[in-house]
Amino acid sequence: MKIKTIHESLVNGQRRQMVEQIDLYGLCEFWEDYKYYLNNNYDSSIYDLSTILMYFTDAVISYHRIKNR
Repeated sequence: MKIKTIHESLVNGQRRQMVEQIDLYGLCEFWEDYKYYLNNNYDSSIYDLSTILMYFTDAVISYHRIKNR
């Protein structure tokens, strides 16, 4: 499972699919890799830090809401 695929699920609103993909990726490894992916794929000259933070927090919150229902 690629980080890009998981990120696209989040962006497209497919949060349940994102959760399944994160679990397949490996939960413990995912968050650090996702932070690295966001930092390296969102050019700071175009996007500000709040965009990266928005995606990261959306993924974290969505993951825990879905897993803890």
